[in-house]
Amino acid sequence: MKKLILFGAALTCGISSQAQVAQGYQEFRQKILDDYQDFRRTILSHYADFLEGKWHEYEALEPMKREDTPKPIKVPDVKVSKPSVKPVIMPDAKPHMIPMPERKPIVAAPEEDIDEKPGSLLDLPKTVIPPEAGNEIPVTLKVRPELGTPMLAELPPRPAPLPLPEPEQAEEPIPEEEPIPAAPESRVGKDVVDFYGMEILVPKIDFKISRNLDKVSDLARHWKLLDEQDLAEAVEVALLPKIKELGLNDYLTYEFLCAYMDSKFPEAGLSPRVSAVHYILANMGYGARIAVATQTGDPLILMPTEQKLYGKVYMVIGGDNYYVMSPSKANLQGASIATCDLPKVANAARKFDLRINGLNLPRKERSFDVSHGNLNLKGTLNENLMPIVYRYPQMDTQDFAVSVLDKEMRADLVRQVKEQLGDKDKLKATNELLQFTQSGFDYATDDAFHGFEKPYFLEENFYYPKNDCEDRAIFYTYMLWNALGVENQLLFFPGHESASVSLPDASVRGTSYMHNGKRYYISDPTYIGSFTGMCMPSYENTAPEIDYSYPQ
Repeated sequence: MKKLILFGAALTCGISSQAQVAQGYQEFRQKILDDYQDFRRTILSHYADFLEGKWHEYEALEPMKREDTPKPIKVPDVKVSKPSVKPVIMPDAKPHMIPMPERKPIVAAPEEDIDEKPGSLLDLPKTVIPPEAGNEIPVTLKVRPELGTPMLAELPPRPAPLPLPEPEQAEEPIPEEEPIPAAPESRVGKDVVDFYGMEILVPKIDFKISRNLDKVSDLARHWKLLDEQDLAEAVEVALLPKIKELGLNDYLTYEFLCAYMDSKFPEAGLSPRVSAVHYILANMGYGARIAVATQTGDPLILMPTEQKLYGKVYMVIGGDNYYVMSPSKANLQGASIATCDLPKVANAARKFDLRINGLNLPRKERSFDVSHGNLNLKGTLNENLMPIVYRYPQMDTQDFAVSVLDKEMRADLVRQVKEQLGDKDKLKATNELLQFTQSGFDYATDDAFHGFEKPYFLEENFYYPKNDCEDRAIFYTYMLWNALGVENQLLFFPGHESASVSLPDASVRGTSYMHNGKRYYISDPTYIGSFTGMCMPSYENTAPEIDYSYPQ
């Protein structure tokens, strides 16, 4: 049997008793490895069979929204709002949990056991799936003029079924397509990947992909073609070290593989490039699935994630959310999507983690200089990172708060805040950092400035000239703890992101609440001119919800 490559998975273990650590970790680790071995053995070795087997149609569910309450177009100012100066005790804060809407797919077919033989293909209207085995309708490739990317054309009206051949008739073999070779290399021994305008060099891999995949049945043939070339093993040797060197997380690994296929095979259609990306992801141990938009034939990647994502259509398969990644950028709201059945063991595959922990990409320096009051922060950021995260999938606020784009820039910001405010009284330093955050940046909602909801990673505050409440709160709470050592919480109010601080030795008056036996005072980085203890009047009697606490 062909050697199947499964890339490493991160293992984590939390065991309360020290006496159980060694034994418990080994048992946990072995269970994970066994699960992945089962996944590798049962899924990868049979994947082509599944692609030839049953396909089911699912409803593309409407994207979830992070928050329905609109943000204020103009931020309130203490001079205008006249806040109360008397202490106000809020109800106790609770963790912020956004419930998942309960929606089910149109077809909730049970997952098949691995020993069952693949069934017939699902008959879908206007799709690339043939109506009957042995009676395939050819589909031609056309180009969307508005996108310039290939897509599968709609089928013509279905003709009357042809009579099935007699049993003694031999089925006419499908002519093999000549695979398309890679584009000529522009560096000796290297492939050049155009990754968001950066040229990334990786060791050259010699393999071929198909020029076009006109039918769903072609996906199985293409999987076999890639498998015969030992592509999984070649990717482990050539691409995985570069992916680790660049610090790419799971989601950006997917983006990088898409860019790799686009750069290496510019003359190939979209479907074979997406098929090749799916092949690599599956062999890396990810639970990504390949799918087809039934009305248009667009190839898709279905991505299970560790985080809840907003603003993306998704499907529910086996109780898990699969977010739809569309390389053609097609609008899939209200669409139907088909994907092949996989056995239940596929649930052991890795989900994609979208949190970022430091990127190490080529640097393009851009200076920044932000001042207010006694605090001045200046330095350089890596401008190459900004296009990568501009359209980054929307996660919960805490996921943006804990992610790090540029460790070097982050450390320098912490150093500057420490040097300028670290020797001051905690309450005074807190208030100076607060008013720097309020007035050092101009305010604009995401819709007004970007035209869509765009939560910032901390570093983006120093790239864009305007930000809004969650962007300021993410910056403020991070610096409070990492530069000043002040315990704090990132807070959610309807239509607003704020913060609070715990200063047990300081004399603070104003709006506060209790959480786990500690008193926290509202410290709002968007309430212009306010000090710690002052809350926007509209939220004084609203129980805040906690997005994140420093320290954890």
